[in-house]
Amino acid sequence: MSETIQATIVMPLLAQQDDWLRHAVASAMAQTVSTAVLVVTSACTPRANLAVLRELAHPRLKVLCQPLGAGFAEAINLGFREAETERVGLLLTDDWLSPEAVERCIAEAADIVASARAAYAADGYRQFWQTPADQARFDALPSLQEKASYVGHFLLFRRAKVLAAGGVDSRIGLTGADDYDLIWTLLEQGASVKLVPESLYHYRDHDGVRLTLRKQEDQIIDLRKILAKHGVGPEETERLVEQKAKWYGVPCHVAIEDPEWFRKPHPGLRAREA
Repeated sequence: MSETIQATIVMPLLAQQDDWLRHAVASAMAQTVSTAVLVVTSACTPRANLAVLRELAHPRLKVLCQPLGAGFAEAINLGFREAETERVGLLLTDDWLSPEAVERCIAEAADIVASARAAYAADGYRQFWQTPADQARFDALPSLQEKASYVGHFLLFRRAKVLAAGGVDSRIGLTGADDYDLIWTLLEQGASVKLVPESLYHYRDHDGVRLTLRKQEDQIIDLRKILAKHGVGPEETERLVEQKAKWYGVPCHVAIEDPEWFRKPHPGLRAREA
């Protein structure tokens, strides 16, 4: 008897270190309940990455290549459309999941289920920090903006709810489109949320290529698009930009250690942007 697929993990892939990609895909394939994995590549994805995917070939692993010129949001949306399960999750290719991530989250009936996460150094072993997922704290937050900001990966969505909302908004850009803006949009449409307190998503907080390591000013442009989309006024927009911008441009552990980093000369950052 063939196994029943419980959920689909969508993984957008532009380019990634081979070992990190292998770790990410393997963690999605090794879930304790039967889970399909859908990797959406780009025309620019390196041959070495494609070789890793061939190495991991499995009936539950599907690889799609998006059209030339399509970006991050389109990759995720293609995965959501192609998924054949009621629930869809997101995993970025430099991160990984606990084996029980899908099983633990799929037990909850909400439109959005999210877990706590733990962050690690580039080696994947040294833990930097953990972010909580506290349902009571979430429920007490007074605004949809604050609720959207609180919820993070691991994200398991009710697929029909995401598709009805139009998926990830490609007009936003790269920063926050797959979580902050998407969550906010779904909340505006009445989506229910359940938070799982276990750290099921493992975030690699490195200084290589990551969306949060783009130039700070470029990410602020994306943030302003999100705030404008949701009708945030000028004063509140400036407050939120000031609050959130410190996380843009350096690994999170750097921003935690020095919240004022962006006001100071940062030779390492300048070298990476050169």
